[in-house]
Amino acid sequence: MSKEKQKKFGKPKSFSKYSNSNLDPLQKTSLLSKIFGNQKKLDDARKSFFSSYKFESNINPLRLITFLLLISIFLGFGMFFIERSNEKIYTNWKYQGISSVPPSNISNFDQVIDFSKKENLSNCDSLDPKLLLEGICDIPLKYVDEMNSTQSRSQVLYIFQFLLMFILFFPLGTFFHRALRNIKTLKYETSISPEKSIVWIYFGIFLYFLAVFVSKFISKDFNISFAIVFLSFIFLSYRLYKIFIEIYKGSLLVKTDKSFSILTNKFKLWFVSYISIMFFNPSIITRFWAYNIGNVNDLADATKLMYYSSGVIILFCFFSVVLVAEIYKLQEIKNLKFGSITVDPLQ
Repeated sequence: MSKEKQKKFGKPKSFSKYSNSNLDPLQKTSLLSKIFGNQKKLDDARKSFFSSYKFESNINPLRLITFLLLISIFLGFGMFFIERSNEKIYTNWKYQGISSVPPSNISNFDQVIDFSKKENLSNCDSLDPKLLLEGICDIPLKYVDEMNSTQSRSQVLYIFQFLLMFILFFPLGTFFHRALRNIKTLKYETSISPEKSIVWIYFGIFLYFLAVFVSKFISKDFNISFAIVFLSFIFLSYRLYKIFIEIYKGSLLVKTDKSFSILTNKFKLWFVSYISIMFFNPSIITRFWAYNIGNVNDLADATKLMYYSSGVIILFCFFSVVLVAEIYKLQEIKNLKFGSITVDPLQ
């Protein structure tokens, strides 16, 4: 009876070749993993995660980061000239006596009629197709078309800039992860984990953007919504400071205990540009500094802030290139002068 139960509930022989606990009782392989061929990759990942590593050059991530940041700089110049042109258009509207902001499209034609009535533009007060063909709304439609074109040009570049920033996260993560690993190979003792540090940075960036986008939904009060963004900025800045202070301590040739003297002038310039872009980027401007646009004068002022923001983006990208290049050079020089060691994570 016991033999029959053992046969009935025992492990089928046909599956024994896919999973054999006698070979490695800690790693039981499922049939599905074997079919799709993922087990070998998992085994390699387990072995490589705790494997020893040596000094690695950051030249390839540096080249990619520099290339992408140069594109971002060109986009920043494009944003600057477009916003500058838009600001001139809105200023001309003021000189023409226009005070109300025209609608950006004609999907709701009642808004066009309302705009025409406010500004006393011709006799645009009807939706009759015959009257529209006679040109009763040509003048207000001209302003609507200009408003649509100015907004569309700006939005296209903002979208490209945002996508480029998202792409930059990957080579930047690789660069700083490798830089943190390299300081250990350069004989600098630290308890910081490169993997955890990068995860904390990504988490801080996520919190910042989440705070920017939801702060106005949480509260319309300026102080409360701005405090939410500011707290996320403090958290991200703290995480960045911890990473950079360790990288500079492990990369500089001269050892010092003074944190402020460890950070170079290039880093300080980058940090100033970092603070500027965190509180003066297009998302912050539209949600805080130019949130309520009631007339053309407000629109022109908001556009002026936008092309100032473009200048901040250009400076931030430039100093970012300078910063990563400096970190790369410091580590390469220290490696050439003092050599490096092999680091075993398990020791």
